Amino acid sequence: MGRYYAAMERVSRALMQSVARSLGLEEHHFEGAFDRGLSTLRLLRYPARSLAELERADPAVWVEHQGERRFLTGAPHTDSGFLTLLAQDGVPGLQARSRDGAWLDVPPLEGALAVNFGQVLERWSGGRIRATEHRVIGSPRERFSIPFFYEARADAEIRPLPGDDPESFAPFLYGDYLWERITTFVEFRGMERQRRSRGIGAALR
Repeated sequence: MGRYYAAMERVSRALMQSVARSLGLEEHHFEGAFDRGLSTLRLLRYPARSLAELERADPAVWVEHQGERRFLTGAPHTDSGFLTLLAQDGVPGLQARSRDGAWLDVPPLEGALAVNFGQVLERWSGGRIRATEHRVIGSPRERFSIPFFYEARADAEIRPLPGDDPESFAPFLYGDYLWERITTFVEFRGMERQRRSRGIGAALR
C-alpha cells in the first residue's frame, strides 16, 4: 500500500506539471503546495444490492440511463480538492457528466486510471479547468474502487495564479478550506470548533 501511495503521488505530480504547462506556467509551479501534503488513499466497496431491497429504498436513488431504470450507489458530486486518481475493478458503474449534460460511462480499463479534477483546482485555474461531476450507477455485482485524492499541505496558500485577476477570489489556506469541508460530513459533525482558522482569507465555499 505504501508503494502504491508513493506511485500515485508521482503520477499526480506529473499531471500537475502538465496542468501548469497548459496554463502557461513553469511546470513546477504547483509543487511547493504539495510538499508534505495531505493526500488520501481510500479502499471503497459497493456491495451487491437485490432488487427487492432496492424497491424499499428512497425513490431518489432511481434514475433512467439509456432507456433503462438504474439505481445510484454514488450520488452526483464533484470532488473538493485538486486531482483524484481512480483505479476500478472490472465492474462498470462510474459515469461523468459531459458538457452537454449527458451522463457518459467511464469504463474500467485494465492498467488505466480515471482522473477527476476537483473544486479547488477549478478555482485556482480561474475556471479554465472544470471540476469533474461524476456519479456511480449500481450493479447486481459487488464493485470495488481505489481513489487517491492528491491534496496540498495544510499551510499551502491558494491564491490567484500569475496573470489572473488578483481579485478573482480571496486567498486561503488549504487546511482551513479542508477543515470547513470535512466538518460537513456526518462523522465529523460537532467538531467545527476543534480547529481554529489559521486564515489568510475566507475559505473557499
